Amino acid sequence: MKKTKVLLIFLFLALSVLPASAALDVYGLQAEALAGDVKAQFKLGLIYETGEEGYVDPYESAKWYEMAVAQGLREAQLNLGRMYSAGAGVSQDYEKAAELFLLAAEQEQAEAQTNLAVFYLKGEGVEQSLPDALKWFRRGAENGNVVAQFNLARMLEKGEVVPKDLAQALKLYIRAAEQGHLQAQVAAGDMLFSGEGVPQDFVAAAKWYRLAANRGESRAQQQLGDIYYQGEGVGQDFVAAAKWYRMAAAQGETYAQYIIGVMYAEGEGLPQNYAQAVFWYRKAADKGLVEAEASLALMYRQGRGVKQSDKQALFWFEKAAKQGESTAQFNLADHYYRGLGVLPDMVKCYTWLLLAVEGGNPEAAQVLPKVKETLTSIEVSMASVQAKKYRKAYRK
Repeated sequence: MKKTKVLLIFLFLALSVLPASAALDVYGLQAEALAGDVKAQFKLGLIYETGEEGYVDPYESAKWYEMAVAQGLREAQLNLGRMYSAGAGVSQDYEKAAELFLLAAEQEQAEAQTNLAVFYLKGEGVEQSLPDALKWFRRGAENGNVVAQFNLARMLEKGEVVPKDLAQALKLYIRAAEQGHLQAQVAAGDMLFSGEGVPQDFVAAAKWYRLAANRGESRAQQQLGDIYYQGEGVGQDFVAAAKWYRMAAAQGETYAQYIIGVMYAEGEGLPQNYAQAVFWYRKAADKGLVEAEASLALMYRQGRGVKQSDKQALFWFEKAAKQGESTAQFNLADHYYRGLGVLPDMVKCYTWLLLAVEGGNPEAAQVLPKVKETLTSIEVSMASVQAKKYRKAYRK
């Protein structure tokens, strides 16, 4: 089963808060704030921003945060920076947001360090700088910020700016995953599943995938389905595999949709049902998955779960063939050879046989010389030109 990785960068925009007091006295807080009490200034900013006790006024919030910022309170610097980043209560201003994040970051405010790192990564409010992004992600990670840990791990995994360090990347993913970071759980599972640069551990991979899958993460559900389907780290269990694949397929995971089709067609973990197989093959084929296109073509050709149609089989074989699927190329050649859903055309037949042979299809290799004997040298040249065109298209 195949596995994909997803690069995700998160901007931490959660509110920074101070410990809650027993009861709110807004007028008393205002008096204290005007007298210069920085905690009262910050508390008022928070009250007006979050709507605590019914007071909602982002402009008032920004005013009180500004007062606290003037006194150097890092939590106020973070929250006001977030407001400038979002354009809430103030005009959106990434440069101002970056300045405020920097002030808080220099006071070791982990969320601000993380936000500043993202700004450097994206070039928002500051000149784009991957070294600076790395620096602040590292500082944020050291201060325990889970988002910084995840993004630092991603940079170490990809070898961006810093030398690739897969072992350290996995440690950081696991640290973030243990704190509940969803994408870190998936990333830890990915590394352990593939064993790229770290010891392969299907049991541990299944653990992290399961945590993410139980929270509704569709690709983790698909990967967990793969583990049960293959019996890697767990006993092979087609019923369990079908459960997780169905959950992922329902959320639109293309490969899971295809595999559910396979399981219905083969009766693996699900009652054999060709109509359902066709339904799920079509879902994946409509999104361009080559295996699904080829499988759907075969269902039409054999009339399983759908009314037999050589024309529809030809249509789907051609789509898969143009993506370089060698079995589909061989079957498409057979359609042109026998005139199934199309007029016989030996030049096109030979074209697709050439490509199928290049793709390693043994049946095509056996048939190719016999078909060539029926063609003129000019027709062979025409087929070679067409094959070159198709080859170039799907090897882009």
